[in-house]
Amino acid sequence: MPRFLILMYHMIREPADRREARYACPPDRFRRHLEALAHWGFEPVSLDRIARHLDENAPLPEKAVAVTLDDGFADNYHNAFPILQALAIPATIFLATGHLGKTNAWMRDWPQHPMLSWDEIREMHRHGIDFGGHTVTHCHLDQVPASQARTEIRDCKQVIEDRLGHPCHHFAYPYGRFDDTAVEIVRESGYRSACTTRPGFNHRERDPFLLHRIEVQGTDTAGSLKRKLTFGTNEGGLGVPLKYYANRLKARLGV
Repeated sequence: MPRFLILMYHMIREPADRREARYACPPDRFRRHLEALAHWGFEPVSLDRIARHLDENAPLPEKAVAVTLDDGFADNYHNAFPILQALAIPATIFLATGHLGKTNAWMRDWPQHPMLSWDEIREMHRHGIDFGGHTVTHCHLDQVPASQARTEIRDCKQVIEDRLGHPCHHFAYPYGRFDDTAVEIVRESGYRSACTTRPGFNHRERDPFLLHRIEVQGTDTAGSLKRKLTFGTNEGGLGVPLKYYANRLKARLGV
């Protein structure tokens, strides 16, 4: 069965401190990651194309991969956007709309960075970057009442569509947190897909509202990224192949 991968980035910048190393990928490293995808035979595709594959069985390349960035940091415009343009790679940025034009205030006690402005978002959209929903306030959808979850999910979608004059088809659960109620609200709100933070490969039988993603950390070398892509895991260490094949052997032996 054909399968595809979705990559998850956040900030594209030099990390401000050690804690940010996981979430902040330096621009030069981001470029090397994307250049390596082509070298390894991967073909970047949009989430719209993935949605057509899931909904209509439209074909995907054999090694399809989608690039996504969460939250809507301003460095996505200043650092990621020129690289994506230069390499002609489609991408989706998931926006926490209530923080746009402000800072990442939901990350308490962390370094604060500017978020995208609507002018920056509109410019990127004119050049092919897609934008998805990530709630209004970047809340834990599994910890709020259903009425609040509905407002967070639907208002986020509405403001993106109003500002861009274009449908908002895709969603990502903040923190990767959700419950059955949140998934159903996303489905009923008119999105075509939703991304989790669960690692792994995707295929046509995957629920389009529970898509898996590979987390790319700012410290990932090209080698660790390749191991993540090869084995569909968030672990990029040298021991990943050994662990993978050992687990497969145990499964065969019923251990």
